[in-house]
Amino acid sequence: MITQFLFKSTMTICRSCQQRLTNSLIFLHQQQLQRRNISTLLSTTSFSSLRFLSKSTKTNKKYQPISYGPKSKRPIIEIYHKMTVKALAQAMNINVDHVYDCLIHIKNGDQYSSDNQEIDDFNVIVEVIHLCGGKHRLVPSPFANEKKKPLTNVVKFIRTPMPSKEKLIPRPPVITIMGHVDHGKTSLLDALRDSNIVSGEFGGITQHIGAFIVPVSKTTTVTFIDTPGHLAFAEMRARGAQVTDIVVLVVAADDGVMPQTLESISHANRAKVPIVVAINKIDKADSNINRTETMLAQHGLQLESIGGDIVGVPISALKNINIDKLLESILAVAELQQLHGDPNGPVEGTILESKHEETTPENNEFSNNQRKGNLATILVQRGVVKKGTILLAGQSVARVRALYNERGIQIERATLSMPVQISGWKTLPNAGDEVFEIESENLANRIAAQRRAEELAKKMEVDSVAVTQKHEEHLLKYRAELQRRRELGIVFRKRDKGSGQHIEDKEEKLRYSILIKTDVYGTLEALTNIINMYNDTRCPLDVIDASVGQVNDDDLEAAQLFNATIYAFNTNISQTIAADASRAHVPIRTFNVIYHMLNDIKDELTKRIPSTEEDIQTGSADVLQTFDITDRNKKIPVAGCRVTDGVFEKKQLFKLVRNGQVIHRDTLSSLKHIRDDVQSIKKGVECGLSFTNHDIKFQKGDQIICYTVRQVAQEAKWDFGF
Repeated sequence: MITQFLFKSTMTICRSCQQRLTNSLIFLHQQQLQRRNISTLLSTTSFSSLRFLSKSTKTNKKYQPISYGPKSKRPIIEIYHKMTVKALAQAMNINVDHVYDCLIHIKNGDQYSSDNQEIDDFNVIVEVIHLCGGKHRLVPSPFANEKKKPLTNVVKFIRTPMPSKEKLIPRPPVITIMGHVDHGKTSLLDALRDSNIVSGEFGGITQHIGAFIVPVSKTTTVTFIDTPGHLAFAEMRARGAQVTDIVVLVVAADDGVMPQTLESISHANRAKVPIVVAINKIDKADSNINRTETMLAQHGLQLESIGGDIVGVPISALKNINIDKLLESILAVAELQQLHGDPNGPVEGTILESKHEETTPENNEFSNNQRKGNLATILVQRGVVKKGTILLAGQSVARVRALYNERGIQIERATLSMPVQISGWKTLPNAGDEVFEIESENLANRIAAQRRAEELAKKMEVDSVAVTQKHEEHLLKYRAELQRRRELGIVFRKRDKGSGQHIEDKEEKLRYSILIKTDVYGTLEALTNIINMYNDTRCPLDVIDASVGQVNDDDLEAAQLFNATIYAFNTNISQTIAADASRAHVPIRTFNVIYHMLNDIKDELTKRIPSTEEDIQTGSADVLQTFDITDRNKKIPVAGCRVTDGVFEKKQLFKLVRNGQVIHRDTLSSLKHIRDDVQSIKKGVECGLSFTNHDIKFQKGDQIICYTVRQVAQEAKWDFGF
């Protein structure tokens, strides 16, 4: 009948309409066949069976393990970034012409036309794999571990050898002051340079390395380097020990040997530098020089006063007692070392500190106003630094524009053992970098560029391996979870993003993001060291950026993007930046004391950690007997108890303890004394009680605890090291 209808219809309608009509009639015919099959089933199956079948399909919720057929036979192709067209073909074991055929049909794929051309668009590589019927797996490049060929246009830097001893001249000694925090190092430095800076030091510690020259006579000078005693500044003290000739170890006579004292001794011993001990604060009533000498001897420093060979001088930096004797002892030790240097060779030195300085009223006093921008303090160890000298430090290059001494006065040249602040750096060098004079600025830039390229290549290699490892870990977790769910008989047609998003939002709420700006590199390094000591997983701490200099527009943009708080240490905030931050709702917090800044970060972390619940016991009772009562044809377990401590209050929470283990927590549905319902039972009184959960069975000898729950605020676990 359908055929006849179709035949007649073809005489009067167009071809497209014929097709649509044919599809509709075929669908109707299939529906008729299905209805006939259902009718046949109803005629052969009893109504009760169908009802049971319907009921069982609705109520049977027991999941059965799902059996899956064999996995896809699609090959897994290992790929890596920047594969060549030829390498991609070899990985898939196909002819390279097939790869070109695929590239024609892929967006941006037609630009690759050479066998050895690198495919820099990773998505193109993936699309080729998929078009060829495969699956991909990212692996590290096989060329990652191969030694990179140096750039042909870069001349390798070769250090100029030192001249013979006859051409060397005596140089001033470089002295590093070390010791525990608050043992009086800054007071000693104040006494040595005869300037009052102690009152201006924030928090009683020196915030970054300072260096200055002390004239001992008309022809003799001594260079002093100060290193903070704070635990976080360990790397600063290590740098100080590496460039020094003598370490002056300051030990308080009233305090003795402390952790940073031992660390300073260790730095000096590793650098093989002689030590002169300054036993400070001898003017205090509780000072004990003998005890201090004994403590030093226990750690390997035998002073001359007790038969050893280590020079020790009792002093009072505050009262200026024996400072001259300390200088004499330093010069005596330096004379034994016979310190010499090369005054005519190319400049060599070490970066003590670096910072970025903006134009402020303080530095506007200089007529040429050159003391701004990137500044680095250098200890000159060879040659003479003057204007126009080309310097290379790590990846940073400078044509010296100006030189300043420790008082900020511009000078013409810096000679051996002089600390000098230099302007003209294109980028900030790192503290501890070695400084070398280069013949030309062009050569210095090429060497710095090569160093940056080598460091970037190493970083990319490390990052690539890390990404691959993280991806593999994710796959393992995903496959394990998928297998677990399959065994439960659960099929997930669509990924549930709700719960995952909730967890992610919760973690984001707990997370505290910060952006750090400091005045100098040394302080930034110290803060980074302390922050790396934080490992409390209850509230992650993210440092989205940390750099030297004042807060700028880029910092505001980054902080707004990551919902971060900006911490500025010893840096000024301009009115424009403050106004922009207020409009963008970006908090900026300024500090001059490192302790206060760290405590503020810790307080913010503490605020984000959820409080925990703590049980406060208000009463306890022993179960003397158990019995059941019947209420509405249901048996309810009852415990006959005697309160042995505190008070039982019906409105509170209760827990059942058996053999020392809490086996159930509940509320009470009933609390009776004899036959009366009561709200509380005092110590020594017997009672009967039942839990809200009537499935819990009591046993003689059980203990029932009455308690309340108190929210206890948690504190972030973070030891600053002081």
